Amino acid sequence: MTTQAWISLGACAGLLALAGLALVRVGRSPLALPLSMLSIALSTWNFADFALAHAGGQGWRLMATAAALMSAPSALHFILSFVGERRRLAAVMVSAYGVFGLLAVTALAGLGSAQVASVVNSRGFVLTVLAFATPLLLAGFGLLTWHLRREVRSTERTRARLLLTGLALLVTLLGTDLVAVLGRDVPRLGNLGTLLGLPAIAVVALRLRLFGQELSNVHAMYALLLAMVGVLSYLAVFQVFAARYGALVVGTAAITLALLAITRRGVIAFVAQRERLEQMATLGRFSAQMAHDLKNPIAALKGAAQYLKVEHAQGRPWDDKGEFLDLLLEQVERLDRVVSTYQRLGRVEPLQQPLDLNQLVASVLSLQSFTGRPEVEIRRELAVELPRSTGDWDLLANAVENLVRNAFEAMPRGGTLTLRTRLEGMGVALSVEDTGEGMNARTRERAFDDFYTTKATGSGLGLAFVRRVVEAHGGQVALTSHEGRGTTVTLRLPASDAPTGAPIRGEAEPWPS
Repeated sequence: MTTQAWISLGACAGLLALAGLALVRVGRSPLALPLSMLSIALSTWNFADFALAHAGGQGWRLMATAAALMSAPSALHFILSFVGERRRLAAVMVSAYGVFGLLAVTALAGLGSAQVASVVNSRGFVLTVLAFATPLLLAGFGLLTWHLRREVRSTERTRARLLLTGLALLVTLLGTDLVAVLGRDVPRLGNLGTLLGLPAIAVVALRLRLFGQELSNVHAMYALLLAMVGVLSYLAVFQVFAARYGALVVGTAAITLALLAITRRGVIAFVAQRERLEQMATLGRFSAQMAHDLKNPIAALKGAAQYLKVEHAQGRPWDDKGEFLDLLLEQVERLDRVVSTYQRLGRVEPLQQPLDLNQLVASVLSLQSFTGRPEVEIRRELAVELPRSTGDWDLLANAVENLVRNAFEAMPRGGTLTLRTRLEGMGVALSVEDTGEGMNARTRERAFDDFYTTKATGSGLGLAFVRRVVEAHGGQVALTSHEGRGTTVTLRLPASDAPTGAPIRGEAEPWPS
């Protein structure tokens, strides 16, 4: 075999391994699916290129064309997920998949029609592909460059630089194949581009926590072993069916499907196990919080009941024990409130009543004095004569407590926490701002998703709960954050009174010791 054929096989094996690593994180990271799709598309292109050089046949050229076409929208999908713009630019991404998917289907249709095959191999088809791919890829690289310039953390900047380098090598050298089709006398270096671009992407995935955690060497070795088995199986099929094109296609397709099935079973088992563990951990934390909330009133009930039992056993009257009977009733009512609060927390059903947002902020902050965080400074900037709102005090207080707790966790070495209230249109707004670690673009995009967390002991329910509470009150929640600069979460609620003037009164106080 030629050197180019060996390069194609090596790139095919590496890309299959990278696809396996990405598939392990599907459902846990928005980057996993597009990276696995990109790796599979490029692996298919490399294998078709190898088959074309080894066995010949117009069909392999058409399959290589279809695979190369699908790499463009997959690359854009990956870039949008990396820079945190996947949801905002979803329409562009879906359109790209539609356009290039149609072109890929046209290329595959050439397998059954010589006329369509001649169109796919024509200069006009290549120019059409370039017309769509060039602005798409330029926009993708522009987004990566913009992301690199705005990020301040060295790790994220290193990720962005490596991805820019790998994708630039990939796109530039793949472009030589298109230029060669146009009749230019240039070497075809596309398979070399995938082989050179692969290490940069692999380093980011394996050692720079691209998926939110560092993948182990065991994962890498398993994926590489599976890929090598696949490549060896491909070679065996070519040796057996070298002169039979139909058998080659069926054999390689069967091997590919078998590899995907094995990977899929492993991924499903892995993800299911992780989800069960996380659900059990979340249930455990929820149960611990409920037990804590119930323990105090139950202890008070038990103490009062035991005291009255002793008094009764000794034949003493209860005429002067009215406060203990009152205590029993108070604790029963307290238990009823706790149960009702948890029911409302689960269903997020607000019990509407007039409330003062400034008083709610003061109430929440008064409970934080026991945390013992002298290195954190608190600032209150509360609007004077703020209109009253209508809402559920307990639910909103719980939401604000979540935000305050998140802010403290984001400032392990100290910082400033600022809570602001203000008029905003016909409603009121509360902002919770910290000067902590901040979030990267991918975390920002998924911050309000259920069960999404970057904390080792987090449940992923905090910000999702905040969003549901605010939306249940007819309001909106917004988040702005930058790594190294801090995070601001703003809750916007409708006001129940007509708005009045609201000059801001700012005050700063040290965190209570």
